[in-house]
Amino acid sequence: MPDPVDIIVGRNVRQFRALRRVSQLELGEALGLTFQQIQKYEKGANRVSASKLHQIAVFLDVEISALFEGVSQFGSRVELSPDAYALALTYDKLSSSAGKEAVKTILTLMVGEAAEETAA
Repeated sequence: MPDPVDIIVGRNVRQFRALRRVSQLELGEALGLTFQQIQKYEKGANRVSASKLHQIAVFLDVEISALFEGVSQFGSRVELSPDAYALALTYDKLSSSAGKEAVKTILTLMVGEAAEETAA
């Protein structure tokens, strides 16, 4: 049974890798590993060594602490798809508070419409 920390770290590696549009093969080659080993890391089946975590963070251009996001809050972490994560990063770059409110309103309306369609 994989350790929950290994699962979260693997999930974070997968999200950052996907966000940067890097394949498992490309990441594996950069680290001197096979894509199967990257798959095992991402599933939490194999534990990632400290040196490999550092290499992953450098290659993906993220702080190493980002790979541990959610570790201390196992049950309360919100899971985001790579697209949702990219959207959140773009949202944070909006300088206009009116623009941010407009995005929230649009998404809220769309979620409401989807819920109404599901209920019907």
